[in-house]
Amino acid sequence: MNRPVRKSVLGSVMLLGVLTACGTNTYPTADNYPPDPPPRVDTPDARNQMQYQDDASITSRVQAAVLGVPGIHAHNLQVSTYDGVVTLRGTASHADAARNAVQAARQTTGVRSVEYDIHVQPY
Repeated sequence: MNRPVRKSVLGSVMLLGVLTACGTNTYPTADNYPPDPPPRVDTPDARNQMQYQDDASITSRVQAAVLGVPGIHAHNLQVSTYDGVVTLRGTASHADAARNAVQAARQTTGVRSVEYDIHVQPY
């Protein structure tokens, strides 16, 4: 190759390099950043087997005590327990039966408190 051709090839390569360098962005864009990780959600405190058994035995004792109350029927009242807190939901045949059911649940061993939603509906 002769000298003028080498100079023009060398000049073209240098010009191509300069133009390529001018076209690139040296500043990062949003596409260059990794996505934010999802927020961390802590799991609720896990309960151990003993806590489940305690609640189940409290529920059984409360059911036995409440179903002995006149005016309360097994198919009309739901009893559930979580961490010693008993919840009574359902219906009673009269207001005295509802009050007595709540009182019977409160007097049961292991019960910390009683929440109730008992409606009076005469049968």
